Amino acid sequence: MTKIKKIKKKMSLLVFSSVIVLGMWLAWDLIKDDERLIEQEVHSLHQLYTELIHIELINNEYSLAFYEWGNLEHIGVVELEKTLFGWRFSSSMSERVGQDAFYVELNHFSVISQAVPSTVDEVYIELPNGNIHNAKLIEGEELINKYWIYYSDTEILSQAIVTTYDKNGDKLSEVKMPDEPNEGLDRTVE
Repeated sequence: MTKIKKIKKKMSLLVFSSVIVLGMWLAWDLIKDDERLIEQEVHSLHQLYTELIHIELINNEYSLAFYEWGNLEHIGVVELEKTLFGWRFSSSMSERVGQDAFYVELNHFSVISQAVPSTVDEVYIELPNGNIHNAKLIEGEELINKYWIYYSDTEILSQAIVTTYDKNGDKLSEVKMPDEPNEGLDRTVE
């Protein structure tokens, strides 16, 4: 009887392990599929020379996809909502890459971002309520520009103070976000 119990235990462990491995593989495959579908949505905007640079998956309900287009002269962000069959365009904006930071309100998220020199190593966002957050730096081998991004669906980003630092901790710049979102943007698509 003990040999049968040992065999059943080994079989149960084998089945359980197989289910875990299969589940992990399916989860990874779905994430890769999400990225492919999001990239298709970004390219459906039909902007010249579009290059996807970063995807933020948010609670498996929303996505913010950041991209460059027009010979890398513009940066854009697309807000997408998860549906039963993929991702649906919600809103987007794009702006000419320059020295100024942009602040935009999409349907569900407020986003601030800026192109920065390669010497920027850390970016801190101080909100009007006093909370301080790290911005995410986006860089890569294929990117000509380096960007910081910060987004929120609950916080007010107007008048936020953005401070950049180099790897030695020296302050490089300090920028105050505008009072109102979407001020002076080249193009917004809704």
